[in-house]
Amino acid sequence: MRNNQISRSAMPGWLKWILGIIGLLLLVFLVFGIYLYYTVQENRTGSFEQIEKQVLAETELTAINKIERFHGEKAYYTVYGQTDNAEAKIVFYPFDQNQSNIISLNQSEMIAKKKIRANWNSQCQSCTLIDITPAIMSEDEERPAWELTYEDNTGRYVLEYLSVSDGSRIEVLRFNRLYNEERD
Repeated sequence: MRNNQISRSAMPGWLKWILGIIGLLLLVFLVFGIYLYYTVQENRTGSFEQIEKQVLAETELTAINKIERFHGEKAYYTVYGQTDNAEAKIVFYPFDQNQSNIISLNQSEMIAKKKIRANWNSQCQSCTLIDITPAIMSEDEERPAWELTYEDNTGRYVLEYLSVSDGSRIEVLRFNRLYNEERD
């Protein structure tokens, strides 16, 4: 019976309260983090259902496979789909929902993503590819492009825009690091 009394008094009451409060706070932060994650995801993709209906009504697409977002000078939804005759298309649907700014491309008339990747890889073997996505370049007019995001051999973050029709370079943006990062 004496050992039982000693083990109870080994941890002071105030320490139990502090550990309990810390545990409760960790639980609250975990629940809040999960809630915040799902809220952000819903906000990011919540309008996709409405955009899908509008694109089906306003364009020649009859089936939609995937919807993404592109944020350039102007923001667009990038909608991948097919027409009645099973022709694969990409539709850039503007966030402002202005029907006159809808851009539609036949995927058969575009340089394939695999070919863009292969050409890029042969030109920059020591680079690290992050992503290749369809984009809209807005200079004087909106024109479709491939946006390549990668880290070059000097460690710079690079955004390169290539024409979807012939793969020629439209624009390259290179970002220098403001700090030195130790690499393993």
